[in-house]
Amino acid sequence: MALYTQKTYDNALLIKAAAAVGSSAAGSIILDLGDGFMDADVVIDVTAMEVDTGNEIYTISVEGSNVAAMTSGSVELASKFLGNNAAPADADTAIGRHVLPFRNELGGVLYRYVRIYTTVAGTIASGGINYAAFLAKKS
Repeated sequence: MALYTQKTYDNALLIKAAAAVGSSAAGSIILDLGDGFMDADVVIDVTAMEVDTGNEIYTISVEGSNVAAMTSGSVELASKFLGNNAAPADADTAIGRHVLPFRNELGGVLYRYVRIYTTVAGTIASGGINYAAFLAKKS
């Protein structure tokens, strides 16, 4: 494993447990980051990803809100595209560890609560994407 992908795992910062995602959905885990600024990485460990059809795209987003249940006021703080890439890149994303930098601030507003949102597009026939994710200190 490359040095830049080694991150310390803390179960209190788990934002998505390992499971398959076959359709667009918000994650069930909402983290309370408190009232301070956080500049961190989302470590995404992908164990399986369907790319057989050639049009599968998975967008993993960090969504922030100041509403504990995240029922309103949500914003996208960062996102990562995985799956079948189109121009300018053309190689399918490999399984393994992917790191997504994010901060809980956007436009001068701090967002206390965060969760993962997975957008699934394309022809999904056998499971979609299987991954877990956690927050880690930036290195």
